[in-house]
Amino acid sequence: MKDRFGREHTYLRISVIDRCNLRCHYCMPLHAKFFDPKEVLSFDEIVTVVQVATELGIRSVRITGGEPLVRPNLPELIYRLKTECALEEISCTTNGMLLERFAKDLKDAGLDRINVSVDTLRPDRFRKITRFGSLETVLHGLRRAVAVGLTPLKINAVILKGFNDDEIEDLLKLTLTENVTVRFLELMPIGEALSLNGLGGYLNLTKVRLWLTERYGLVPAEEKGHGPARYWKVPGAPGRVGFITPISDKYCATCSRLRLTANGEIRPCLAYDVHVNLRDAIRRRDREAIAAGIMKALAIKPAGHHWDAGQITQTVMSSLGG
Repeated sequence: MKDRFGREHTYLRISVIDRCNLRCHYCMPLHAKFFDPKEVLSFDEIVTVVQVATELGIRSVRITGGEPLVRPNLPELIYRLKTECALEEISCTTNGMLLERFAKDLKDAGLDRINVSVDTLRPDRFRKITRFGSLETVLHGLRRAVAVGLTPLKINAVILKGFNDDEIEDLLKLTLTENVTVRFLELMPIGEALSLNGLGGYLNLTKVRLWLTERYGLVPAEEKGHGPARYWKVPGAPGRVGFITPISDKYCATCSRLRLTANGEIRPCLAYDVHVNLRDAIRRRDREAIAAGIMKALAIKPAGHHWDAGQITQTVMSSLGG
């Protein structure tokens, strides 16, 4: 399934809900407006879309939100995707607040991998950036995920200049003793990230990678995955470190992703409010119309963003599925 630029698309990110139990400053407003519950796709509807998408060439899906674990009965959806769709991999991104409770159920349902957002290892900073979060709760969730076999675990850390950039080495050092992948993410100019009210700002992570390479001797590392990260490791270390650099080292030319929002839109690019509304076709169970909509989204997918040239994206990140 190729777009007009020849990019092969095999990866679908599925937002199952736009609500969240945190309000991270770069992601969601404190008083967010959410979709009407009647607009949110049912599990039956999501499964139908994925079945059509796999017929077109999608092989992997990632469950996102909002916070996906606040969606009631999420393991049921994982099980249905595993047993009713021709997928090679099902993964999930979570803030980790409910992970200790649901890790085993998710694993038993068929979830292959999980990514957990941990921007800081300092409890006070964690609560500050998330507004309501508990680092201790998330760490318990990480340990539970490892215990039930959701490994190798990936930790996502948005690095903000002047807020948590002094923890880069601490996060890297997790890979020296544990089989964990720590991924550093550049701040993207989307929604709430445009005004962080003194909680830091954009940091060029390509320069950080070069600095870490000089200091720790990083070498390229192979890593299974379908996302935009480029992976490295300290020689001899069990873990890996990834860099997601949408501004300092763009990866648009190799993008393989489409997004299904919780209210039934197919979004071909995170940076633009360009989408195809499939909700009516989905609710009619019109598979031909769903397939046509997915192909239309591919046809209108832009070559890439222009964040590096000052473009900004007004849509709130939590409604896009990240």
